[in-house]
Amino acid sequence: MNKTKTNLAYSSLSLISLVIYAYLCYLMVAICLQYFPWQTDQHFLLLKQDVVNTQPWQAAFKIHVISSSFVLIAGFTQFFRVFRTRYPRIHRWSGWLYLITILGLSLPSGLILAFSAAGGLSTQISFVLLSSLWAITTLSALYFLLKKRWILHRDWMIRSFALSLSALSLRTWKIVLYQLQPYFDWLTPIHIYQLESWLGWVVNLILAEIIIFGLYRRTRQKNKSPKLI
Repeated sequence: MNKTKTNLAYSSLSLISLVIYAYLCYLMVAICLQYFPWQTDQHFLLLKQDVVNTQPWQAAFKIHVISSSFVLIAGFTQFFRVFRTRYPRIHRWSGWLYLITILGLSLPSGLILAFSAAGGLSTQISFVLLSSLWAITTLSALYFLLKKRWILHRDWMIRSFALSLSALSLRTWKIVLYQLQPYFDWLTPIHIYQLESWLGWVVNLILAEIIIFGLYRRTRQKNKSPKLI
């Protein structure tokens, strides 16, 4: 009975998470489509008039906007049990799409954008660190995949995807901080951008470590539990 309730709760939570994630991905894709056809006088690009017509910034921005959507869509298939158990081929191919898209497109373009990020040195340092950690976690996930060390591969994929989700969480923090702005005089738009640039990935990485710790703890508890003969 308890096992049935646990499975039902897990299925319900997975479905809710999937719906929320799908909605956030939809919003992300909608935001990306706003920049095409290419116009330099709209949305975020209004803040980047000093570099918007220069290379490699313009090419990097276009590549990053398009490839990040593929990363988010491919990434979520790695963490839902239904894809791992019922559709292993989708799990494998989308996993390779995730790794190749990050390492070949999203990461290099994101690093180029990081050096000219709005918000000054603090924001630039944040995005350079994000890019560096994204590279380390994704390469580590690839390394342990090739070595067929599945548990370590899983752990590093969790960390990598947590950083990939900064594209969504950064915008979520932006909404939260603007809601708090009336209560804090010092919370100017520039401070909000600086804060969201850090909160968008640091909190995600902390949550990833909590999830990984929980997985190891659950594994230890299963190994210690008495087995019925």
